[in-house]
Amino acid sequence: MKTDVLILAGGSSKRMNGINKLFAVIDDIPVVVKSALAFENCPQVGDIIIAARECDSERIRRLCIRYGVTKLKKVVHGGGTRTASARKAFAECTDSDIIMVHDAARPYVTEELIERVMAAAEKYGAAVPALPVTDTIKFDRDGFSGGTPERASLRAIQTPQAFRADLYDEMMRSGKEATDDAGTAEMLRKPVKLVEGDPANIKITTPDDLPKGEIAMIRIGHGYDVHLFAEGRRLIIGGVGIPYELGLLGHSDADVLIHAVMDALLGSLALGDIGKYFPDTDPLYEDADSTALLKRVAGMLRERGYEVSNLDCTINAEKPKFAPYIPQMRRNIAVECGIDIDRVSVKATTEEGLGLAGKGIGATCVALVKKIAE
Repeated sequence: MKTDVLILAGGSSKRMNGINKLFAVIDDIPVVVKSALAFENCPQVGDIIIAARECDSERIRRLCIRYGVTKLKKVVHGGGTRTASARKAFAECTDSDIIMVHDAARPYVTEELIERVMAAAEKYGAAVPALPVTDTIKFDRDGFSGGTPERASLRAIQTPQAFRADLYDEMMRSGKEATDDAGTAEMLRKPVKLVEGDPANIKITTPDDLPKGEIAMIRIGHGYDVHLFAEGRRLIIGGVGIPYELGLLGHSDADVLIHAVMDALLGSLALGDIGKYFPDTDPLYEDADSTALLKRVAGMLRERGYEVSNLDCTINAEKPKFAPYIPQMRRNIAVECGIDIDRVSVKATTEEGLGLAGKGIGATCVALVKKIAE
């Protein structure tokens, strides 16, 4: 019987504090690849299809090739929900007898568990791995305990989950959505066999789920810059032109916020400061667009095997007001660094008449960067 595997890798790692868990490294292998290799090494598995975010797809494909996932048929762009992603991946399956669905964030899945679930699906039509619940569970009623279900009948469900292909086709065509594939089968009143799960088959959800060596691959940088006001200059902060009677004095566009971000990124890898790479004595950088320079700095990090995890920036100025422009500043920085906007924080504050006291604008940035698998 031909078993095809759908690996769902469309999550955004929101609880990982800026780490993309798909590319976190365990045993020198990226998480998403480690999950795929478990199925690669299982003789009964035919094709592997991975559903991922568009921004991750090509990287995942290259990593799978590099690490020898020969059964990879395609990396498809995932949908807006788990079920939508599974549906897109399933559309690539042909001549399947069994469909297995696995969370990419469960890299510790074993061949024994795969075979156990697969055998049960062949016999019963649908099967999922399950573990007894050891903690007491309470219903939440407006912040108060609303009762205690009988623990003996509760199970924690894992992946991979397996289904006969005709049943899975019916599930995908039903249009029903659930938090896992077994839930979709249950909505159609299909029996789902529970088989013994594996306590080691954990899902990577927070940084605490990673080996401690992975956290050590994170580095931090701090950047600071300041420019004086000057007449006859445009005021550009975070790549945004801001209406004001004064601009900032500088050789480039004097974008103090972007300069602080660049210095923070360079500092994280002890690469020096922006003056080393874009000196104010070089005519090439006169009135240069600092966002373009930021893109080059982010590229320098990638060349050295690192990517930006998140940035926390503060603008220090008495005037003008920056609040209306901060969303666009965040977008500009995120685009040039190749990260999601929710990884970029920009705040503005005054110095209460101290420090610059209306003479100019300063900015600081703290950057977190992370080793990547390529």
